[in-house]
Amino acid sequence: MSRRWRWTLLAWLALACSVQGQDVVRVCSQKDSLKILLQAAGELDHLPYRVEFSSFPSAPPIAEALGADAADIGALGDAPFIFAAAAQAPIHTVAVIKLQVTPTMVAVVVKQDSPLHQVADLAGKRIVTTRGSIGHFLVLAAMRQAGLHSRDAHFIFLPPGESRLLLDNGRADAWATWDPYTSMVQLQDHTRVLASGEHLFAGNVLIVASDKAIATKQPLIADLIKRIDRAYQWANRNVDTYAAQQAAHTGLPAEFHRLSTLESTPHRINIDATVISQLQAAADLYLDEGIIKRRIDAPAYFDTRFDP
Repeated sequence: MSRRWRWTLLAWLALACSVQGQDVVRVCSQKDSLKILLQAAGELDHLPYRVEFSSFPSAPPIAEALGADAADIGALGDAPFIFAAAAQAPIHTVAVIKLQVTPTMVAVVVKQDSPLHQVADLAGKRIVTTRGSIGHFLVLAAMRQAGLHSRDAHFIFLPPGESRLLLDNGRADAWATWDPYTSMVQLQDHTRVLASGEHLFAGNVLIVASDKAIATKQPLIADLIKRIDRAYQWANRNVDTYAAQQAAHTGLPAEFHRLSTLESTPHRINIDATVISQLQAAADLYLDEGIIKRRIDAPAYFDTRFDP
């Protein structure tokens, strides 16, 4: 019997033994995205353990919750994961969901009548974003590509809701954010995309677990990862049903969610050299910009035991 098959068998035996005790897995995500996905796909039906969900408006608080043992597993972009790793949070990436990057998945948006028309125009301007978010990463990467550095603009770090208010009232010239916020402001306000994440953002959603959960709830973590994998497969096959479920929670039109799934085609991939190198490149950018103070050794923050 191979080592992987032996580990899988032991994991299922341990999972079966945990049923009577009703172990708990604490799951956190942005705007209940994982809960909506798993519920819609039926992956929360007849669970042999209990799942407790918590929701946050952005990814940095998720990273903090995982690092503080207030959650067991959650979904993060590479940027917030890097911030947590730089703070030496006891976490590892245990699975990766790949997204095809769409024009609004992560973007720098400005008012429709803004005088800013290219990234170079951000020099000396006020950019609001959430520190350590994928929006923060995108605007840094876009500015670097345009020959600018973070010191060439004025950054304001706020949660998404407050960031939008600053753009609305003119106290910020640009907002670096992500879906659904990018789509919301384009649907509801007069805004446009100044810079898109296409060709700059890897599109990797990291499924991250605390080291304590990996050590003490390994079979449950493995089972939940498989459920997330199956749920995304279901979502790609049942786009309209999934979109209706999302719309009921977000208040956005179902058509927006339908197109988002069709265009991004979320699916699980193995943790490979490309995934690791993409995280390393993002971490090195943050280090070069002085955003983090210590170099991150990306390979050390991945646990490949959960790969299919």
